[in-house]
Amino acid sequence: MLLHHGLASTQHIWDLMLPRLSERFRVVTYDARGHGGSGKPAGPYGFAAVVADARAVLRATASPRPVVVGHSWGAMVTLELAVQHPRSVAGAVLVDGGVAPIGSGRPWPQVRDALAPPTLAGMHVDDFRRMLPTFFGEGLAVNPEIEEIVLAVMHVGRDGSIRPHLSRANHLRILRAIWEQDPLALHARLRVPTLAILADDSGEEREATRATENRAAAGALRRVSVPTRVSWMRGIHDLPLQHPDELCRRIERWAGSAVG
Repeated sequence: MLLHHGLASTQHIWDLMLPRLSERFRVVTYDARGHGGSGKPAGPYGFAAVVADARAVLRATASPRPVVVGHSWGAMVTLELAVQHPRSVAGAVLVDGGVAPIGSGRPWPQVRDALAPPTLAGMHVDDFRRMLPTFFGEGLAVNPEIEEIVLAVMHVGRDGSIRPHLSRANHLRILRAIWEQDPLALHARLRVPTLAILADDSGEEREATRATENRAAAGALRRVSVPTRVSWMRGIHDLPLQHPDELCRRIERWAGSAVG
């Protein structure tokens, strides 16, 4: 099983799930280009490049035809990988991503300005820690384990100042590629078993908007002959942090029946 994290995240997003998944699967995680401990070139950051990276990881780890699981942007990478190289994967799991397009037809400058990352470079790590509960609202209690997972996205200097591992420029390059992706068209080309696990409305405004977009996209998928099964989970976008055990259970059960 290969796990791909989301935009501005790291492989540590899966830490709470690894103990259970590793009981049944050989699990590979990694930091995508520009993220965490991986190299940070100026480009490219389009899907062709990150899919090539994923295939390189599969070769380097001798992982023939795994189930690939992606979260958020990672789900979009997983979708592209499954469509472009179906013989490389046994199945795909899309965790709250890879279903709905972003931007709702808005031009790129509007999407860029609305979704650009906040300016955090130079902030003291203690101030950042105090901000963490605001990232998740009431949907997730930030305990020390969650705190360390989120802090993994930052480089912490000797003076305690932080800066994101993913630069703002590279963040926007990836965001542009996401904006250009047409998930429905990709699902129509899928030939491998695929499970989309989507977060349902948790009451938070930002989560409700995403859930509405997901429901519209799921309805569109039902009108297209695709091998994608949609499953809903009550919660926030960061399901690997909020419901790690339930997410593992659904992935295991689906992999056992759909992939074998």
